[in-house]
Amino acid sequence: MNIPTLSFLLQEKKLKKDGNAPIYLRITINGTRSEVSSKIDIAPSKWDSKKELIRGKEPLTIRLNQQLQNFKLKVYDVLEQIKIQRYDITANNLKLGLSGELFQSHTLKQVYALFIENLENRVGTDYSPASLEINKTTYDHLIEFLDQEGKAQLKPEEFNNQQFLKFENFLKSKKQNSHNTVYKKIERVKAVFKWAYEMDYIEKDHSKKFKIKKQKKEIIFLTQEELDRLKAVKPIERLAIIRDAFLFMCYTGLAFNEIERLSEENLSKNISGGYGIIMTRQKTSKNIPEIPLLPMALDLISKYENHPKRIIEKKLFPIPANQNFNGYLKELAALAKIDKPISTHTARKTFATTIGLRNGMSLEVVSKALGHSNIRITQESYADLQNDRIREEFEKLEKNLNSHESNKSRPSKSIG
Repeated sequence: MNIPTLSFLLQEKKLKKDGNAPIYLRITINGTRSEVSSKIDIAPSKWDSKKELIRGKEPLTIRLNQQLQNFKLKVYDVLEQIKIQRYDITANNLKLGLSGELFQSHTLKQVYALFIENLENRVGTDYSPASLEINKTTYDHLIEFLDQEGKAQLKPEEFNNQQFLKFENFLKSKKQNSHNTVYKKIERVKAVFKWAYEMDYIEKDHSKKFKIKKQKKEIIFLTQEELDRLKAVKPIERLAIIRDAFLFMCYTGLAFNEIERLSEENLSKNISGGYGIIMTRQKTSKNIPEIPLLPMALDLISKYENHPKRIIEKKLFPIPANQNFNGYLKELAALAKIDKPISTHTARKTFATTIGLRNGMSLEVVSKALGHSNIRITQESYADLQNDRIREEFEKLEKNLNSHESNKSRPSKSIG
Protein backbone atom coordinates (compact mmCIF):
# COMPACT_ATOMS: atom_id res chain seq x y z
CA MET A 1 0.00 0.00 0.00
CA ASN A 2 3.07 2.28 0.30
CA ILE A 3 1.72 3.73 3.57
CA PRO A 4 4.34 3.79 6.36
CA THR A 5 3.68 2.89 9.99
CA LEU A 6 5.55 5.37 12.21
CA SER A 7 6.21 5.07 15.93
CA PHE A 8 8.59 6.77 18.36
CA LEU A 9 10.54 4.80 20.94
CA LEU A 10 13.11 5.66 23.59
CA GLN A 11 16.41 3.81 23.17
CA GLU A 12 17.32 3.32 26.84
CA LYS A 13 20.08 0.89 25.84
CA LYS A 14 21.90 3.89 24.30
CA LEU A 15 21.84 5.86 27.55
CA LYS A 16 24.34 8.74 27.48
CA LYS A 17 26.68 9.99 30.22
CA ASP A 18 24.27 12.77 31.19
CA GLY A 19 21.56 10.20 31.86
CA ASN A 20 19.49 11.06 28.78
CA ALA A 21 18.42 8.55 26.13
CA PRO A 22 17.80 9.22 22.40
CA ILE A 23 14.33 9.11 20.80
CA TYR A 24 14.18 7.10 17.56
CA LEU A 25 11.51 6.89 14.89
CA ARG A 26 10.69 3.37 13.77
CA ILE A 27 9.56 3.18 10.13
CA THR A 28 7.73 0.12 8.80
CA ILE A 29 6.66 -0.07 5.14
CA ASN A 30 6.19 -2.81 2.52
CA GLY A 31 7.53 -5.48 4.87
CA THR A 32 10.71 -3.55 5.72
CA ARG A 33 11.69 -1.79 8.93
CA SER A 34 14.30 0.76 9.93
CA GLU A 35 14.99 3.15 12.79
CA VAL A 36 16.29 6.70 12.52
CA SER A 37 17.35 9.11 15.25
CA SER A 38 15.19 12.15 15.90
CA LYS A 39 18.27 13.88 17.36
CA ILE A 40 16.32 14.53 20.59
CA ASP A 41 17.60 13.17 23.94
CA ILE A 42 15.55 13.16 27.17
CA ALA A 43 15.53 11.67 30.66
CA PRO A 44 13.79 8.24 30.52
CA SER A 45 11.40 9.33 33.31
CA LYS A 46 9.94 12.02 31.05
CA TRP A 47 8.99 9.64 28.20
CA ASP A 48 5.36 8.51 27.81
CA SER A 49 5.68 5.29 25.76
CA LYS A 50 1.89 4.93 25.25
CA LYS A 51 1.34 8.43 23.86
CA GLU A 52 4.85 8.51 22.28
CA LEU A 53 5.34 12.00 23.71
CA ILE A 54 7.51 13.79 26.24
CA ARG A 55 5.68 14.42 29.51
CA GLY A 56 5.23 17.98 30.69
CA LYS A 57 3.81 21.34 29.62
CA GLU A 58 6.93 23.47 29.82
CA PRO A 59 7.70 25.60 26.71
CA LEU A 60 10.77 23.45 25.93
CA THR A 61 8.76 20.21 26.19
CA ILE A 62 6.01 21.58 23.92
CA ARG A 63 8.61 22.63 21.35
CA LEU A 64 10.33 19.20 21.43
CA ASN A 65 7.01 17.37 20.99
CA GLN A 66 6.24 19.62 17.99
CA GLN A 67 9.64 18.73 16.50
CA LEU A 68 8.75 15.03 16.83
CA GLN A 69 5.47 15.56 14.95
CA ASN A 70 7.23 17.59 12.25
CA PHE A 71 9.74 14.74 11.92
CA LYS A 72 6.88 12.36 11.13
CA LEU A 73 5.50 14.76 8.52
CA LYS A 74 8.93 14.94 6.89
CA VAL A 75 8.74 11.17 6.29
CA TYR A 76 5.73 11.71 4.00
CA ASP A 77 7.55 14.48 2.09
CA VAL A 78 10.49 12.13 1.55
CA LEU A 79 8.10 9.36 0.46
CA GLU A 80 6.72 11.61 -2.28
CA GLN A 81 10.23 12.41 -3.53
CA ILE A 82 11.06 8.68 -3.57
CA LYS A 83 7.98 8.03 -5.72
CA ILE A 84 8.80 10.87 -8.11
CA GLN A 85 12.42 9.81 -8.50
CA ARG A 86 11.45 6.14 -8.80
CA TYR A 87 13.46 4.71 -5.91
CA ASP A 88 12.33 1.49 -4.22
CA ILE A 89 9.88 2.28 -1.46
CA THR A 90 11.61 0.73 1.55
CA ALA A 91 12.15 1.78 5.15
CA ASN A 92 15.90 2.06 4.58
CA ASN A 93 15.40 4.40 1.61
CA LEU A 94 13.11 6.55 3.75
CA LYS A 95 15.87 6.66 6.37
CA LEU A 96 18.45 7.64 3.74
CA GLY A 97 16.05 10.22 2.36
CA LEU A 98 15.58 11.80 5.78
CA SER A 99 19.34 12.18 6.15
CA GLY A 100 19.74 13.51 2.61
CA GLU A 101 21.96 10.60 1.54
CA LEU A 102 19.45 9.11 -0.91
CA PHE A 103 18.82 12.09 -3.13
CA GLN A 104 21.86 13.11 -5.09
CA SER A 105 21.85 16.49 -6.72
CA HIS A 106 20.99 16.07 -10.42
CA THR A 107 22.92 17.83 -13.15
CA LEU A 108 21.04 19.94 -15.69
CA LYS A 109 21.78 17.25 -18.28
CA GLN A 110 20.14 14.58 -16.12
CA VAL A 111 17.09 16.72 -15.33
CA TYR A 112 16.59 17.56 -19.01
CA ALA A 113 16.93 13.87 -19.94
CA LEU A 114 14.19 13.05 -17.40
CA PHE A 115 12.03 15.80 -18.93
CA ILE A 116 12.48 14.31 -22.41
CA GLU A 117 11.59 10.86 -21.02
CA ASN A 118 8.41 12.36 -19.60
CA LEU A 119 7.49 13.80 -23.02
CA GLU A 120 8.18 10.44 -24.70
CA ASN A 121 5.72 8.79 -22.32
CA ARG A 122 3.07 11.34 -23.29
CA VAL A 123 3.35 10.80 -27.06
CA GLY A 124 0.12 9.35 -28.36
CA THR A 125 -1.98 10.88 -25.58
CA ASP A 126 -1.55 14.65 -25.23
CA TYR A 127 1.77 15.14 -27.02
CA SER A 128 2.78 14.78 -30.66
CA PRO A 129 5.90 13.12 -32.15
CA ALA A 130 6.68 16.38 -34.00
CA SER A 131 6.76 18.40 -30.75
CA LEU A 132 8.95 15.72 -29.14
CA GLU A 133 11.51 16.01 -31.95
CA ILE A 134 11.59 19.81 -31.59
CA ASN A 135 12.29 19.44 -27.87
CA LYS A 136 15.00 16.84 -28.53
CA THR A 137 16.74 19.26 -30.90
CA THR A 138 16.75 21.96 -28.21
CA TYR A 139 18.08 19.40 -25.72
CA ASP A 140 20.92 18.45 -28.10
CA HIS A 141 21.86 22.12 -28.56
CA LEU A 142 21.91 22.77 -24.81
CA ILE A 143 24.12 19.71 -24.20
CA GLU A 144 26.48 20.86 -26.95
CA PHE A 145 26.62 24.30 -25.34
CA LEU A 146 27.37 22.88 -21.87
CA ASP A 147 30.12 20.64 -23.28
CA GLN A 148 31.64 23.59 -25.15
CA GLU A 149 31.65 25.64 -21.93
CA GLY A 150 33.18 22.77 -19.96
CA LYS A 151 30.11 22.65 -17.72
CA ALA A 152 28.79 19.15 -18.38
CA GLN A 153 28.22 18.64 -14.63
CA LEU A 154 26.46 21.98 -14.11
CA LYS A 155 23.56 21.85 -11.64
CA PRO A 156 20.22 23.43 -12.62
CA GLU A 157 20.61 25.99 -9.82
CA GLU A 158 23.90 27.13 -11.37
CA PHE A 159 22.35 27.89 -14.76
CA ASN A 160 21.78 31.59 -14.07
CA ASN A 161 21.10 34.66 -16.22
CA GLN A 162 24.72 34.74 -17.41
CA GLN A 163 24.42 31.16 -18.64
CA PHE A 164 21.13 31.91 -20.41
CA LEU A 165 22.74 34.90 -22.14
CA LYS A 166 25.71 32.78 -23.25
CA PHE A 167 23.32 30.10 -24.51
CA GLU A 168 21.40 32.75 -26.48
CA ASN A 169 24.66 33.93 -28.11
CA PHE A 170 25.67 30.30 -28.81
CA LEU A 171 22.42 29.65 -30.67
CA LYS A 172 22.74 32.84 -32.70
CA SER A 173 26.45 32.55 -33.56
CA LYS A 174 27.19 28.82 -33.59
CA LYS A 175 23.81 27.54 -34.76
CA GLN A 176 22.94 30.56 -36.90
CA ASN A 177 19.42 30.62 -35.46
CA SER A 178 17.20 33.65 -35.99
CA HIS A 179 16.16 35.64 -32.94
CA ASN A 180 12.65 34.17 -32.84
CA THR A 181 13.99 30.62 -33.18
CA VAL A 182 16.31 31.33 -30.24
CA TYR A 183 13.33 32.75 -28.33
CA LYS A 184 11.40 29.49 -28.82
CA LYS A 185 14.36 27.33 -27.75
CA ILE A 186 14.97 29.35 -24.60
CA GLU A 187 11.27 29.15 -23.76
CA ARG A 188 11.54 25.35 -24.06
CA VAL A 189 14.55 25.30 -21.71
CA LYS A 190 12.63 27.48 -19.24
CA ALA A 191 9.76 24.97 -19.42
CA VAL A 192 12.24 22.30 -18.25
CA PHE A 193 13.12 24.40 -15.18
CA LYS A 194 9.42 24.92 -14.41
CA TRP A 195 8.82 21.16 -14.67
CA ALA A 196 11.90 20.39 -12.53
CA TYR A 197 10.61 22.72 -9.82
CA GLU A 198 7.16 21.11 -9.89
CA MET A 199 8.77 17.65 -9.68
CA ASP A 200 10.96 18.71 -6.70
CA TYR A 201 14.25 18.28 -8.58
CA ILE A 202 15.12 21.89 -7.77
CA GLU A 203 14.10 24.12 -4.87
CA LYS A 204 13.75 27.33 -6.91
CA ASP A 205 13.06 28.16 -10.54
CA HIS A 206 15.64 30.85 -11.34
CA SER A 207 14.88 30.74 -15.08
CA LYS A 208 12.01 33.21 -14.55
CA LYS A 209 14.58 35.98 -14.11
CA PHE A 210 15.86 35.69 -17.69
CA LYS A 211 13.80 37.72 -20.14
CA ILE A 212 13.88 37.48 -23.92
CA LYS A 213 11.31 39.13 -26.17
CA LYS A 214 9.95 37.74 -29.37
CA GLN A 215 10.55 40.00 -32.36
CA LYS A 216 7.54 40.98 -34.36
CA LYS A 217 7.81 39.57 -37.88
CA GLU A 218 6.19 40.91 -41.01
CA ILE A 219 3.28 38.72 -42.01
CA ILE A 220 3.63 37.70 -45.65
CA PHE A 221 0.32 36.82 -47.29
CA LEU A 222 -1.29 37.04 -50.70
CA THR A 223 -3.89 39.66 -51.49
CA GLN A 224 -7.10 38.71 -53.28
CA GLU A 225 -5.67 40.18 -56.50
CA GLU A 226 -2.52 38.04 -56.15
CA LEU A 227 -4.64 34.95 -55.45
CA ASP A 228 -6.61 35.63 -58.62
CA ARG A 229 -3.39 35.95 -60.63
CA LEU A 230 -2.13 32.66 -59.22
CA LYS A 231 -5.42 30.94 -60.13
CA ALA A 232 -5.23 32.35 -63.66
CA VAL A 233 -1.76 30.86 -64.29
CA LYS A 234 -1.77 27.83 -66.63
CA PRO A 235 1.36 25.90 -65.56
CA ILE A 236 2.59 22.46 -66.55
CA GLU A 237 1.06 19.50 -64.67
CA ARG A 238 3.95 19.30 -62.16
CA LEU A 239 3.32 22.87 -61.07
CA ALA A 240 -0.48 22.67 -61.40
CA ILE A 241 -0.65 20.17 -58.54
CA ILE A 242 1.53 22.44 -56.37
CA ARG A 243 -0.59 25.48 -57.20
CA ASP A 244 -3.85 23.68 -56.37
CA ALA A 245 -2.52 22.27 -53.09
CA PHE A 246 -1.29 25.73 -52.12
CA LEU A 247 -4.67 27.29 -52.94
CA PHE A 248 -6.38 24.57 -50.91
CA MET A 249 -4.26 25.59 -47.90
CA CYS A 250 -5.23 29.21 -48.51
CA TYR A 251 -8.94 28.27 -48.36
CA THR A 252 -8.72 25.97 -45.31
CA GLY A 253 -5.85 27.22 -43.12
CA LEU A 254 -4.37 23.72 -42.95
CA ALA A 255 -0.60 23.28 -42.71
CA PHE A 256 1.46 21.49 -45.36
CA ASN A 257 2.05 18.36 -43.27
CA GLU A 258 -1.71 18.16 -42.73
CA ILE A 259 -2.82 18.35 -46.36
CA GLU A 260 0.05 16.01 -47.28
CA ARG A 261 -1.61 13.24 -45.29
CA LEU A 262 -5.23 14.15 -46.06
CA SER A 263 -7.17 11.15 -47.30
CA GLU A 264 -10.76 10.49 -48.32
CA GLU A 265 -11.41 9.35 -44.72
CA ASN A 266 -10.95 12.96 -43.60
CA LEU A 267 -13.86 14.13 -45.77
CA SER A 268 -17.24 14.30 -44.08
CA LYS A 269 -20.65 15.24 -45.41
CA ASN A 270 -22.65 17.54 -43.13
CA ILE A 271 -26.39 17.89 -42.67
CA SER A 272 -26.70 20.82 -45.07
CA GLY A 273 -25.18 18.71 -47.85
CA GLY A 274 -21.78 20.39 -47.88
CA TYR A 275 -18.43 18.82 -47.07
CA GLY A 276 -15.91 19.41 -44.32
CA ILE A 277 -12.56 18.14 -43.08
CA ILE A 278 -12.28 16.15 -39.86
CA MET A 279 -8.78 15.45 -38.55
CA THR A 280 -6.33 15.55 -35.64
CA ARG A 281 -3.75 18.32 -35.51
CA GLN A 282 -0.33 16.71 -35.98
CA LYS A 283 1.43 19.39 -33.92
CA THR A 284 -0.85 19.22 -30.87
CA SER A 285 -2.42 15.74 -31.30
CA LYS A 286 -5.80 17.36 -30.64
CA ASN A 287 -8.99 16.81 -32.59
CA ILE A 288 -10.15 20.00 -34.23
CA PRO A 289 -13.72 21.07 -35.03
CA GLU A 290 -14.88 20.13 -38.51
CA ILE A 291 -13.54 22.64 -41.03
CA PRO A 292 -16.31 23.38 -43.57
CA LEU A 293 -14.97 23.35 -47.11
CA LEU A 294 -15.55 26.47 -49.15
CA PRO A 295 -16.75 25.79 -52.73
CA MET A 296 -13.31 26.82 -54.06
CA ALA A 297 -11.60 24.23 -51.83
CA LEU A 298 -14.09 21.53 -52.79
CA ASP A 299 -13.52 22.24 -56.50
CA LEU A 300 -9.76 21.76 -56.01
CA ILE A 301 -10.29 18.34 -54.41
CA SER A 302 -12.68 17.29 -57.17
CA LYS A 303 -10.02 17.98 -59.82
CA TYR A 304 -8.02 14.95 -58.64
CA GLU A 305 -10.80 12.36 -58.30
CA ASN A 306 -9.28 10.22 -61.04
CA HIS A 307 -5.60 10.79 -60.24
CA PRO A 308 -3.70 7.46 -59.68
CA LYS A 309 -2.52 8.57 -56.21
CA ARG A 310 -6.12 9.33 -55.26
CA ILE A 311 -7.30 5.96 -56.50
CA ILE A 312 -4.47 3.85 -55.07
CA GLU A 313 -3.47 5.70 -51.87
CA LYS A 314 -6.78 7.52 -51.29
CA LYS A 315 -4.77 10.78 -50.92
CA LEU A 316 -6.62 14.00 -51.77
CA PHE A 317 -3.52 15.67 -53.28
CA PRO A 318 -0.60 13.94 -55.06
CA ILE A 319 2.06 16.36 -53.75
CA PRO A 320 5.85 15.97 -53.40
CA ALA A 321 8.11 16.55 -50.34
CA ASN A 322 8.06 19.95 -48.61
CA GLN A 323 11.53 21.00 -49.77
CA ASN A 324 10.56 20.55 -53.42
CA PHE A 325 7.15 22.06 -52.75
CA ASN A 326 8.57 25.40 -51.63
CA GLY A 327 10.95 25.39 -54.60
CA TYR A 328 8.04 24.92 -57.00
CA LEU A 329 6.14 27.74 -55.28
CA LYS A 330 8.92 30.14 -56.26
CA GLU A 331 8.45 29.13 -59.90
CA LEU A 332 4.70 29.72 -59.59
CA ALA A 333 5.23 33.12 -57.96
CA ALA A 334 7.40 34.15 -60.90
CA LEU A 335 4.76 32.97 -63.39
CA ALA A 336 2.03 34.89 -61.54
CA LYS A 337 4.28 37.97 -61.21
CA ILE A 338 4.07 37.82 -57.40
CA ASP A 339 7.04 39.67 -55.94
CA LYS A 340 6.94 38.04 -52.50
CA PRO A 341 8.97 35.21 -50.91
CA ILE A 342 6.10 32.74 -50.61
CA SER A 343 6.21 29.34 -48.88
CA THR A 344 3.73 26.86 -47.41
CA HIS A 345 3.42 29.14 -44.35
CA THR A 346 2.23 31.95 -46.65
CA ALA A 347 -0.90 29.92 -47.36
CA ARG A 348 -1.96 29.81 -43.70
CA LYS A 349 -1.28 33.54 -43.37
CA THR A 350 -3.37 34.16 -46.50
CA PHE A 351 -6.26 32.14 -45.06
CA ALA A 352 -6.13 34.12 -41.81
CA THR A 353 -5.93 37.51 -43.50
CA THR A 354 -7.30 37.69 -47.05
CA ILE A 355 -9.83 34.85 -46.73
CA GLY A 356 -10.78 35.12 -43.05
CA LEU A 357 -10.30 38.43 -41.27
CA ARG A 358 -10.71 40.59 -44.40
CA ASN A 359 -14.10 38.99 -44.99
CA GLY A 360 -15.44 39.44 -41.48
CA MET A 361 -14.49 36.10 -39.90
CA SER A 362 -14.06 36.51 -36.14
CA LEU A 363 -10.61 36.15 -34.61
CA GLU A 364 -11.87 33.29 -32.46
CA VAL A 365 -12.95 31.24 -35.49
CA VAL A 366 -9.69 32.03 -37.31
CA SER A 367 -7.79 30.85 -34.24
CA LYS A 368 -9.73 27.57 -34.10
CA ALA A 369 -9.31 26.94 -37.83
CA LEU A 370 -5.55 27.52 -37.62
CA GLY A 371 -5.32 25.12 -34.68
CA HIS A 372 -3.79 27.65 -32.30
CA SER A 373 -3.80 26.39 -28.70
CA ASN A 374 -4.61 29.88 -27.42
CA ILE A 375 -6.39 32.82 -29.03
CA ARG A 376 -3.60 35.05 -27.67
CA ILE A 377 -1.24 33.50 -30.24
CA THR A 378 -3.58 34.61 -33.02
CA GLN A 379 -4.01 38.05 -31.49
CA GLU A 380 -0.25 38.58 -31.29
CA SER A 381 0.29 37.42 -34.88
CA TYR A 382 -2.48 39.46 -36.47
CA ALA A 383 -2.66 42.51 -34.20
CA ASP A 384 -1.94 44.97 -37.02
CA LEU A 385 -4.62 43.45 -39.22
CA GLN A 386 -7.07 43.65 -36.35
CA ASN A 387 -6.24 47.34 -36.03
CA ASP A 388 -6.93 47.75 -39.76
CA ARG A 389 -10.30 46.05 -39.32
CA ILE A 390 -11.14 48.28 -36.36
CA ARG A 391 -10.37 51.38 -38.47
CA GLU A 392 -12.44 50.02 -41.37
CA GLU A 393 -15.39 49.21 -39.08
CA PHE A 394 -15.28 52.69 -37.53
CA GLU A 395 -15.16 54.26 -41.00
CA LYS A 396 -18.29 52.28 -41.94
CA LEU A 397 -19.92 53.30 -38.68
CA GLU A 398 -19.08 56.96 -39.32
CA LYS A 399 -20.62 56.81 -42.81
CA ASN A 400 -23.75 55.14 -41.44
CA LEU A 401 -24.09 57.73 -38.67
CA ASN A 402 -23.51 60.62 -41.06
CA SER A 403 -26.11 59.20 -43.43
CA HIS A 404 -28.55 58.81 -40.53
CA GLU A 405 -27.96 62.41 -39.39
CA SER A 406 -28.39 63.76 -42.95
CA ASN A 407 -31.71 61.94 -43.32
CA LYS A 408 -32.89 63.46 -40.03
CA SER A 409 -31.97 66.99 -41.16
CA ARG A 410 -33.91 66.75 -44.44
CA PRO A 411 -37.31 68.49 -44.35
CA SER A 412 -40.19 66.08 -44.53
CA LYS A 413 -42.61 66.42 -47.41
CA SER A 414 -46.18 67.26 -46.52
CA ILE A 415 -48.88 64.91 -47.70
CA GLY A 416 -51.83 66.28 -49.41
